[in-house]
Amino acid sequence: MSKHLFAKSLLVTTAMATSFAMAQSAGAAEKLKLGVGGYFHAYGVFGSQDDGIGEPGANRRSHKIAREAEIHFKGETTLDNGIKVGVNVQLEAETCADQIDETYIYFQGGFGQLKVGSDDPVSYNLYIGPQNPLPGHGLNDPTFRHPSVGGNAAGTPITRVTISGDSEKISYTSPRLAGFQAGISYTPDRCEEAQTCGGTYAGFQFDNNAGQQSEIVEIGANYIREFNGVNVAVSGAYGKGELELAAPGADDRTQWGMAFRVGFSGFRVGAGYKEDDLGTSGSNTDRTDWTIGADYSTGPWRFGIEYWHAEVEAGAGLGDDEADAVEIGVRYTLSPGIILAGGVQYWDLQDNAGAAANENEAIIAIVGTTVQF
Repeated sequence: MSKHLFAKSLLVTTAMATSFAMAQSAGAAEKLKLGVGGYFHAYGVFGSQDDGIGEPGANRRSHKIAREAEIHFKGETTLDNGIKVGVNVQLEAETCADQIDETYIYFQGGFGQLKVGSDDPVSYNLYIGPQNPLPGHGLNDPTFRHPSVGGNAAGTPITRVTISGDSEKISYTSPRLAGFQAGISYTPDRCEEAQTCGGTYAGFQFDNNAGQQSEIVEIGANYIREFNGVNVAVSGAYGKGELELAAPGADDRTQWGMAFRVGFSGFRVGAGYKEDDLGTSGSNTDRTDWTIGADYSTGPWRFGIEYWHAEVEAGAGLGDDEADAVEIGVRYTLSPGIILAGGVQYWDLQDNAGAAANENEAIIAIVGTTVQF
């Protein structure tokens, strides 16, 4: 039995078991009602970067306002048999291609959680690595990236494993047992309904889209325990997709990664590592990311530092695109859900061929607030 067939069979079996458990007592104390939550990032950003003729920062301003927000509509009810049924719809607070971000329903009980809809895979959600005090600006899957990267392939920091992104999928996450938790996600086609999938009346998706990965299976697991006042967390993940349409230089895509975080007396230290073959068939075309960070909390204050490095191989004998970044930041929790934060980033991007348009050295200063509601 192939890995993908096994994954689909496992998820179908879990879904059937969940349906049976719900059928034993389908009543609920009350109808599911939606509540409103979300967040709002608002920051002033100031920077200096390579801005000569042909360089990435040419003809760009040295300051801007960075703003991003989402409104979350969430609801949950508990059936008479104890199973929780919930919904989560996340609305972007600005006009964008992905106007509705993640949107899904879930069933949760002693069996774990079964989730259906548009959401990140379990390989992403079960990640536990370093954390930085600057909301939205850390060096691991940040909401904001301020330096210009030109054509440098290594310019986006991420050590989380995710091939499918927010595509339509079904995910199962186990209950936590003796500190361990694991999960699996299956994504038939890398698209979102009513966006790249074509919408409800478009029928089944095509299976021959050029450059698209489908039949994606992603697994993740983590372990969290406390030992004599020391909090230990370790996570690992793997993902694999199938290329829909054969093409020269293209192949099925594979990612794997691992991370950890240790906390004690207000201190936390963590690191993450990921390898990605980028869905290419040639030699020396992989990507590697790793990050390490530490932070300290005392009362409403948190101070932190994080470093990230990435390399993307340009092909046999062609060298690597490389990126290094360091961030130092501080946050102050003014009141529950209201955070004031500021910090400094240093970026250094190097091109495999030394092309000025793909190299940059930048210093970025950030100050602002995040409001959670």
